[in-house]
Amino acid sequence: MEKFHSLLPALKERFENELVREIPSDTDRLIGVPNSYITPGKEKQDALYYWDTYFINLGLIRLKLIDLARYNAENLIFLQRKLGYVPSSNLQSSGRAVLPLLPWIVRDVYRATGDKDWLSRMLPDVVDEYHYWTMKPHTTPVGLYRFTDDQNNGSSANPGDVESCWLRSIRFKNFENYNPVDLNALLYRNAILIHDLQIEADGKGDNSLLQKSEHIKKMFPIFWNENKRFYFDNNFADKKLCEIKTLAGYMPLFVEMIDQKEADTLQTHLADFVAPGGITITDKDYELNDGQSYPLLCAPFLYFVIKGLSDYEFMEDAADIGTNWLTMVYDLYEKTGEMWEWYNVKDKSIESPKGVRNGPILGWTAGTYIALLDTLGLE
Repeated sequence: MEKFHSLLPALKERFENELVREIPSDTDRLIGVPNSYITPGKEKQDALYYWDTYFINLGLIRLKLIDLARYNAENLIFLQRKLGYVPSSNLQSSGRAVLPLLPWIVRDVYRATGDKDWLSRMLPDVVDEYHYWTMKPHTTPVGLYRFTDDQNNGSSANPGDVESCWLRSIRFKNFENYNPVDLNALLYRNAILIHDLQIEADGKGDNSLLQKSEHIKKMFPIFWNENKRFYFDNNFADKKLCEIKTLAGYMPLFVEMIDQKEADTLQTHLADFVAPGGITITDKDYELNDGQSYPLLCAPFLYFVIKGLSDYEFMEDAADIGTNWLTMVYDLYEKTGEMWEWYNVKDKSIESPKGVRNGPILGWTAGTYIALLDTLGLE
């Protein structure tokens, strides 16, 4: 796997020399932040993106660019304090939160630095973000949580899509009527993660976080389709499950909330998603729109699945899927000189059969690429 590693020096140089931005004061387009940060790519308007930052930091930490990773985290905390939530980016037009990964970002930086004082300073804001996601209007009548439209700023994007990070998603028509499987699984683990970090930093944790986590776990069978033996988004308004099968159903694996028997069941569904370049974001083409669906894949969704598989010791599956994706990304980087926002994993190309726009980015793709070398033991 030496060829995979041959890209690391170039990726490190591009992170440091091409993608670092400093915006200390507000501009017409951007909210100023106190530290330098990594923007995902040339076409990303020089902005700091929350969702991308988790995956970027996975790469930065492994490249020993710890200060840049810490600056990214501190900038997100700054935005949380300023706005009361972490927006999707520091673009003035952003105005929306996204799938909450702040506890993971802070944890990863802490693990890399061992700085308990820093962790202690960051945690109150991480807790505030958790409360933001577990209070109205994100609450649902069944005691779980949803994506919302509470900060609609006139963007043409479906606000539920933006919060979910599934742009032009086929998952939700009326997104506010759904308990999303991935959001609730993540909030389950976030509560535990924050509690554990509190103990690490200050010697005690907030037990109400564990109570909330247990409640989510108790309610989680609401996502399970017994006939199909898989997790689906729950439409609480119509009291039925979504019929679209997506990689979001693997989030319970990533957050380690299920037992080995349930994990074994999810493992059997991999055949529905596997493609020559990795796995597809949906099991088939549902022909509903031109959004994130078969045969396309963005790197973050692959990472969640591969990390979940490896944590449950499905290493052969993780290695097969991960190596196929790494090979595709490597080969196309050699051909184009870029990593891309998404890939057509069926054709191992950057072309969409429906004409969905693609763009060159390092961001989440490079971060995932670097992290998988570690996750799959290819160091």
